[in-house]
Amino acid sequence: MAALRYTPAYLIPLAVVTGILLGGWWTWYTPFLVFVVIPIIEVLAGRNPLNMDPDLEQRAKEQRLYSWILWSHVPLQIGLTFWCMWVLVSREMSLVEAIGLIVSLGVSNGGVGITVAHELVHRSSRLEQWLGRILLMTTWYMHFAIEHVRGHHVHVATSQDPATAPLHTNFYSFWLRTVPAQWRSAWRLEARRLQKHGQGVYSLRNEMLWFVLIQAAFTGLIGWCFGLLGVVGFLGSCVFAFSLLEAVNYLEHYGLERAIDQRGRAERVSPEHSWNSDHVVSRMFLFELSRHSDHHATASRKYQVLRSFQESPQLPTGYPGMVVLALIPPLWFAIMDPLVERQRQMAA
Repeated sequence: MAALRYTPAYLIPLAVVTGILLGGWWTWYTPFLVFVVIPIIEVLAGRNPLNMDPDLEQRAKEQRLYSWILWSHVPLQIGLTFWCMWVLVSREMSLVEAIGLIVSLGVSNGGVGITVAHELVHRSSRLEQWLGRILLMTTWYMHFAIEHVRGHHVHVATSQDPATAPLHTNFYSFWLRTVPAQWRSAWRLEARRLQKHGQGVYSLRNEMLWFVLIQAAFTGLIGWCFGLLGVVGFLGSCVFAFSLLEAVNYLEHYGLERAIDQRGRAERVSPEHSWNSDHVVSRMFLFELSRHSDHHATASRKYQVLRSFQESPQLPTGYPGMVVLALIPPLWFAIMDPLVERQRQMAA
């Protein structure tokens, strides 16, 4: 079945388990797989820009297996998080081993978990939206469910969007700005929603307050089960997880801008305002997230039917390789800035 092409995503949490069971430097197996092995395979596998046939697309929209695969990651991620913290506190580990475990859990929860959460928070079903929030809970990033849907999708590729990286901005300065800015944006959006319905900001209907309480309660449960070391390990994995998300945010819209008219209004979002990647390996591991242009053009489209557009600006490789580039600013600027300038000239 076509939906099974997205099962390689299970290899990432499996890599975490495998590395921990082997011990020693093997606890670093997951980041090695994601940021070394997969980018190499991606270059060899190449791209596939073809879109699904309209008849197949309609059938794909109706197949439940695509959603079941997403849902399965919720218990998987929670179970993996608890198991990793149990190993951390119960096994004698060197500092290198322990950090490798924490980083690997963060790569899995951020790379796969937040990607699945991103898909689910866009769904119309309230149940699926909360499944996405539960995944975000394990990374201390539940506010993403508000800011991304109601903020980022409205202001993308403008100066009002904290998740859009301006040209010549390196990833590290972007991270320092965007992490607190997105939290503040989510709070403002929720306050505005409550005021519109005649509700007080500090009320039981404030989702941001519930998010803080839920995440604190989950962290408290980790602490009750595994003590202070478990809490430190869990929070460390959260930092790596949401940092990986922000690296993806960084590369998805870097340097792209929507035109502003004389009234100060931005032009409509189009496929030209997101970087696209048709590299087949990333598409399988990340549930078509790299076909980001279509996602922003039509946010309601499910991942399995996202399309590629010829007019979309194209990344030179898939997401794992681009994240590595983002961590090396001189290399990033040398490769991406000319591509941004060329895209701007084409749009002029």
